[in-house]
Amino acid sequence: MPTSTKSVPELVIIQYEDLINKDADLDEAIGRAYGPGALGVIGIRGIPNFVERKKALLPQAHQLAHLPKESLAKLEDEKSLYNAGWSHGREKLGDKPDFAKGSFYFNPLCDKPGTEDERKKYPYSYIENIWPSDEMPDFEPAAKALGKLMHEQVVALCVHIDKFAEKKVENYVENCMYKAMCETIKAKGRLLYYFPLSEEELKKGQADSWIGWHNDSGFLTSLTKKCRLSCVLNHFKSQIVL
Repeated sequence: MPTSTKSVPELVIIQYEDLINKDADLDEAIGRAYGPGALGVIGIRGIPNFVERKKALLPQAHQLAHLPKESLAKLEDEKSLYNAGWSHGREKLGDKPDFAKGSFYFNPLCDKPGTEDERKKYPYSYIENIWPSDEMPDFEPAAKALGKLMHEQVVALCVHIDKFAEKKVENYVENCMYKAMCETIKAKGRLLYYFPLSEEELKKGQADSWIGWHNDSGFLTSLTKKCRLSCVLNHFKSQIVL
C-alpha cells in the first residue's frame, strides 16, 4: 500500500481590491490561511504605492548599518532594552550575542506614544523613536511611509478576520480586532540588515545569517522583505506578507 504523506500547507494570497472591500467574502481564504494545519500567513497582492515605498526604505538599511560607530551608539536606547533605534549584538542566539544582523526599531504611527508617565512606567512598550536625522534625513519619512502603509493593510484585514471569527466563536465581540487596530498607537517596525558571513562561518557550512525561529512581541505581524511591523492586540497572533 502507498505511504500517505501530509500535504504541505499553501501560502494563501488575496487581492488588495478584495482586502479593502468590507463586503467581500474572504472566509474561505482566511480559513485556509489561519485554520488547523495552516501556515498562519496570508499574502496580499497589488497594494498601491507599496513597491515604491519599499524601494525608498530598504536600500537605506545598508547605509544605516555602516554609519560610524559613534553615530550608531547615539541611536541605541538601553532603557527600552534596545526596542527603539539601533540594536546590534544585543540579542542572543542561545547564550551567544547575535552579531549576524542589525535591527532598527521604530514606531511608524507615533514618535512619543502614550503619556510621559506611561513611557516611564512601560519603556519597552511605549518606545520613543530615535532617528538618524543628521546623517540620513530621508530615512525617517521613508520608514514612516512604509510602516503606515503596512499598518493600513493590518487594519483592513482585521475587518475580515472579525467577520470570520464572529461565525466561529461564541460571544465574539463585534469588530473587536478592527477597533483595536484602528485605535492602537503601539506598533513596532523593525528594519533588518544581515551582515555578510565571514570566511570562518562559510567554512563551517553556515548557509545564511537570516533570523531563525523566535517569538514576536506583537499579536499581528506584517512582513515585507527584511522589514516587519508588529501590532498589538490581546489573544491573537498571526502574520500577513506584503
